[in-house]
Amino acid sequence: MGSKVAKSNRQNAEKAAEHFLHEKCYCEIHTIRRAVRTKWQSVDLWGSDVIGKDKRGYSYFAQVTAGQTEAVRTRRRKLEKIPWNVLERVFVLQLVETINPANARRKLFYFRVHRFNTVNQYGENIHPTWSVDDEACPVPRAWFKKLREGGT
Repeated sequence: MGSKVAKSNRQNAEKAAEHFLHEKCYCEIHTIRRAVRTKWQSVDLWGSDVIGKDKRGYSYFAQVTAGQTEAVRTRRRKLEKIPWNVLERVFVLQLVETINPANARRKLFYFRVHRFNTVNQYGENIHPTWSVDDEACPVPRAWFKKLREGGT
């Protein structure tokens, strides 16, 4: 069972989302961008924190949260308002931490992946629905570092 993750992990969650898009969605590193968030400026990428594109031309949009149910619900509602194209894949990546059974001082992290489905397997538009992957996506500690060309 997962527990709450500190809000201070937002930057780590966004870095891990970049790795998720590269490793799991096969986005090319040079196409992956993270939204800008500073004291004086905030740039949102179509409601997402991280975007990327794969070789086939599919665009991937990931909204990242380290919060619980209400945070996920809020982000889902925000993404539902955007008219997505059939070549766009939309995710809410919920970073969850658990206790490491081998060493209680070191936490284990994983993403609970929420997918926004706007088309069926034949590419036909359907009433938008959300699905949650049955299997959690482990987040290795290396994913909390900046994604770089030529290595993870």
